[in-house]
Order: sequence, then C-alpha cells, then structure tokens
Amino acid sequence: MTPSPTPLPQRLASTAWRIALAVLPLGAALAIMVLLMPATSDPSDPITLAGRIAVGVGISAVSLFVIALLIRKADGKRMRDAGVTSIRTGWRLVLWGALVWTVPAGAAFGVFALLGAPLTVTAETAEVAQTVLLLLLAVLLTEALPEEAVFRGYVTTALGAVARGWWVIVIQALLFTLVAGALRQNWNPVDLSLFLSMGIGFGYLRMTTGSVWMPVGFHAAFQTGSQLVLTHEVVHFTGGTGAAMLALGVIPFTAAAILVSTTGTPRIVTPALPAAR
Repeated sequence: MTPSPTPLPQRLASTAWRIALAVLPLGAALAIMVLLMPATSDPSDPITLAGRIAVGVGISAVSLFVIALLIRKADGKRMRDAGVTSIRTGWRLVLWGALVWTVPAGAAFGVFALLGAPLTVTAETAEVAQTVLLLLLAVLLTEALPEEAVFRGYVTTALGAVARGWWVIVIQALLFTLVAGALRQNWNPVDLSLFLSMGIGFGYLRMTTGSVWMPVGFHAAFQTGSQLVLTHEVVHFTGGTGAAMLALGVIPFTAAAILVSTTGTPRIVTPALPAAR
C-alpha cells in the first residue's frame, strides 16, 4: 500500500520552522555584528576591515554548522542536497560568478568614462590593493558565503517541499528582503526592491547551477564593487549614484541572466553539475 502524502498544512508548518531555525542564527549574528562594529568615518581602515573579517569567520562558521545540523538531522540529507556542493569544483563556480559580474560592470564603467564620467583611483596602488583585498574577504565571510548558504542553499531546499520552480526563487527572495529590512530597520520601497532583485538574481543562479557557489562569487563581487565605489574613498566615480547603480547592479545582473539562460555554465568551470533543485 502506498503511504498517503503528508497534508499541505503539515508540510507548511515543517518547512516554516526549519527555515526559521536556519535564518534566525544568521540574523542574530549579523545584528550582533552591527552592534559591535558600528559605522565608522573611515570604512577603508585596515583595522576596521580586519575586524569585519574576524567576525565574518564566526558568522560563516555558525551558519554552515546550523545548515549542516538541519540538513542531516531534520532532513536526513547531505550538504550538497542544499546546494553546498564540494569546494573542489565549487571554487571554479565562485570565480566564474565573480567574473560574470566583473566583466559587464567594468564595461559599463568604461562606457561611462568615454561619456565623461570616469571612475578614478584616489589613493596609492598599494593602499587600493589592500583595501580591495580586505573588503573582498570581509564581504565574502560576513555576507556572501553565509547569506547564500542560508537563503539560496538551505531555505531554497526546504521550500522545495511546498513549492516548485520560480515560486521557490520568489519566496526565498521575499524572505531575504524581509530579513534585510528588519536588520537595517529600513522599509524604504526602493531599498527593498534592490534586495528583492538581488534575491531573485542569486536564486536564479542557484537554480541554474544547482550550487550556491556561483551565487557566492557573484554576490561577493557585486557587494565588494558596490561598497568600494559608494562608500570607500580610495576610488571616486563622477557619474552620480544613479549611474553607479546602473553599472554595479542593473547591467551586470541583466547580462548574467542572459548569459546563464542562453549558454549555461561552461564545462571548464564544472564538468558535471548536480541537478538543480
């Protein structure tokens, strides 16, 4: 006799509590980081960035530990079932994701430079290189890795019990947006639409590759570039915030969606992709 399927209300309740257990530790860790490390007048200060990196190690470790515990104990699955595939192939996806953002963003800033709005370096080469490297590590460990592992990893997998396809992408993006609004205490529709777009874009990359690693690379490159241009003084863009967001967000996200939709992922990046969930 075939067992009857679990009723939808029970599946919804089970999914909701598992998602809450995955998201709450990350939200709490990010909130604590904001309290411990308030905004400073010099975000490029190496000590400030080193502090963000140190805190990020803890945030990433806690997030991955919670996901591993849930996926194995509550779901009876493996980490790769949550999109956290092997780093042996994952590092290529990270680099590919970063490249997919960097190339169109760089091209966009190049066009703006030709139109009379250049992106200029305002510090010594060594200082710029130090700031970029430290900022990249800080973004990777405090934002890209834990957020992608939680939302595009575990949350996306958990939602598979109650939704399919684009519904999963949209729902996890809405949850991502709500958490971002709560942490920032900012419910401005323009800001929320940015996070919603990010969540949908990262979710689409996760669905296409079956792994969180390409979204991690894209996320890290996007946030590093955005913070560098908009909040750090080692570079200066004369085109204004609107043009900057066009080059940093709209153009790279659109280019990535077109590229992934039409060509998929190159075999040199990952010869055997797991099935998308």
